[in-house]
Amino acid sequence: AGEKARKYVASRGILSKTITDFQLGFSLNSWDALKQYLMERGYAEGELLTAGLIIETEAGKTHDRFRNLLMFPIFDARGRTTGFGARVLDDSLPKYLNSPQTQIFDKSGSLYGINLAMAAIRQQNRAVLVEGYMDVITAHQNDLHNVIASMGTSVTEKQVSAIKKLTRNITLALDADAAGEEAMLRCVGYENSLDSEVMVIVLPEGKDPDDVIKQDAKIWQHLVAEALPVIDYTLNMITSKLDLTTAKDK
Repeated sequence: AGEKARKYVASRGILSKTITDFQLGFSLNSWDALKQYLMERGYAEGELLTAGLIIETEAGKTHDRFRNLLMFPIFDARGRTTGFGARVLDDSLPKYLNSPQTQIFDKSGSLYGINLAMAAIRQQNRAVLVEGYMDVITAHQNDLHNVIASMGTSVTEKQVSAIKKLTRNITLALDADAAGEEAMLRCVGYENSLDSEVMVIVLPEGKDPDDVIKQDAKIWQHLVAEALPVIDYTLNMITSKLDLTTAKDK
C-alpha cells in the first residue's frame, strides 16, 4: 500500500535510516482505516475527533483526516508525538496538510525536528530555522543536526521563545518571497523583545535549503557562516526595492 510513498522518499534521496529516525509513514487510501483500527483498540470516536485524527462532516458522519499521504509525525522536545504533517503524492492541492490545533498540538509553538536537534543546537550554540519538513530531513541526513523547521514561512514568538531555551543565536533560512520577507521583519522585533541574535542566510535564487544541501553540504555551511544580521538583511531587502536616485525613495 505504501509503495507510492516509498518511491517518493527514494526520489528525494532519503535513506532508510533517516526514514526510521524521523518515523516517516504512509496513511492508507481509505476513509476509515485509522478510525476503525483505533476504535477496535478501545478509543472513542470523540477522542479521535479531539485529537484531530478524524473529521466530522456537516451530515454528522466522520472519516479519517489523513488519507493516501506521506506522513511526518511532529514531536515535542521530549520526543512525544503531538501532531502530524502530511504531503500529497500527486499534483493535487494543497500539497501539505497538518493536524488542526488541539489540546496537545499548537503549530505556532511547534518546531519540526526539535527532538533530534536539541543536543546539536546546545553544542553549537546556534539553531538554524528553515521552513519545511524535507529541508530538516535532508540537513540531518547530511550531519547538519542543528536544523529545525517552523513548518511554514511564519516564525512566531512562541517558536523563538522555545529556541531561546537552547540558544540565543538563531539563523533563518526562509524563502525569499513576500511571506518570507514579512517573517524576517517580524524577527527584527523578536531580536529586541526576546533578547536573541537573529541572522539570515541569503539563499541562491530559486533554491531552498534542501536543494543547496543536496548539491553540496559545504556550500550550505558557507552560507550559514556568511549569514547577515537580520537588521542588515531587512535594510538591504527594503532598499533593493527603491530607486535611491530619486528624492522620494531616499
